[in-house]
Amino acid sequence: MNDRTQAGEQSQQGSASPSTPQPEESLQNDPPCYNPMDGFQADDRFEHAQDRQEPLPSLKPLPAPPEQQPFYRRNPVTLAFALLLVAFYGLTSFPNGFESPTRLALGLGAFYGPAVQDGQWWRFITATLMHGYPGHLFNNVVGILIFGNLLEPVIGHFRLIGLYWVAAVSGLALVYWLQPNVPTLGASTIDYGLIGAYLTLILLLRYQYDRSAFIREFRGAILFVLMFVAWNWLESATVSLWGHVGGLLGGTAYGLLIWMNRAKAKQSTVG
Repeated sequence: MNDRTQAGEQSQQGSASPSTPQPEESLQNDPPCYNPMDGFQADDRFEHAQDRQEPLPSLKPLPAPPEQQPFYRRNPVTLAFALLLVAFYGLTSFPNGFESPTRLALGLGAFYGPAVQDGQWWRFITATLMHGYPGHLFNNVVGILIFGNLLEPVIGHFRLIGLYWVAAVSGLALVYWLQPNVPTLGASTIDYGLIGAYLTLILLLRYQYDRSAFIREFRGAILFVLMFVAWNWLESATVSLWGHVGGLLGGTAYGLLIWMNRAKAKQSTVG
């Protein structure tokens, strides 16, 4: 019995694989422990664990929400267009001491129906960049900055550029139709286009997602717009009524178009 037991034990020892790692060897081959607070940390049992440490990958910080970003990052198109208006006024008025554009600039850039009939279609663009005097420029730049700040984070940069173009063309097209012989200039058509898009798009979004606050914000928006319009009309010596109306109608239609496209895209996603 004893001989057989000893033989069995010797056979079991002989069948064991000599390559099986011992406990001390397996501990040395294990990876270092990971502490979520401090990164990779060496266990006290590892003599050379510091040599095997690997740094954690660097993580880029998340971008700040739009409302926390600086103005120039949140509204690059709005800021660029406002600076363009100031620069264009400086270029066209510096020979007159920045009091008003030169006769040459007015003759080449202001919107005038008979000149447009002769093929000078560039006046649809240059007329919106020109202003008659510093107060005229100041009013329109303030409107661009205020309403552009409200719209650009919502509709995006390229759609805002499209809104500028639609408001300018629709306002001057109405002037061309109803007052073709009256020279017109200024970015107020774009201001009123921004107002039209704001009143339709922003308020429709508010009505859809937070109807309890819709009435309060609608009253506040109407009051704010009326104050801006009254200030604009009282300050300006001459106001292009049809230019403002045309810009307002164009901006309203543009805002509704964006709204319908978003609603259609949402329905297709849900369906």
